[in-house]
Amino acid sequence: MKSIGHEGLNNLLAAYEDKSAQAVATFGFCKGPGHEVLLFQGKTDGKIVPARGPTYFGWDAVFEYEGETYAEMDKAKKNSISHRGKALDELRRWMGTGTMN
Repeated sequence: MKSIGHEGLNNLLAAYEDKSAQAVATFGFCKGPGHEVLLFQGKTDGKIVPARGPTYFGWDAVFEYEGETYAEMDKAKKNSISHRGKALDELRRWMGTGTMN
């Protein structure tokens, strides 16, 4: 984003009709040395659009989910559908199962 910005990202996709995108976040957890690293992933399907909303946080202004960009959403809504929130929910569910011991 630093080198091409929001407009540059849109320009890269200008030749393509399909602007679909998927935001993906992965959290890792490990008990320590010698233990397996567990990965928890969240995904949100959307599309790349011209920037709307505040442009100060990464690509939030160009990632649209069901008619709103991440930048246009209030924080509660964004957190409930975001790729990061989904990955964190997976980690929380795993922690709640008691399998950490």
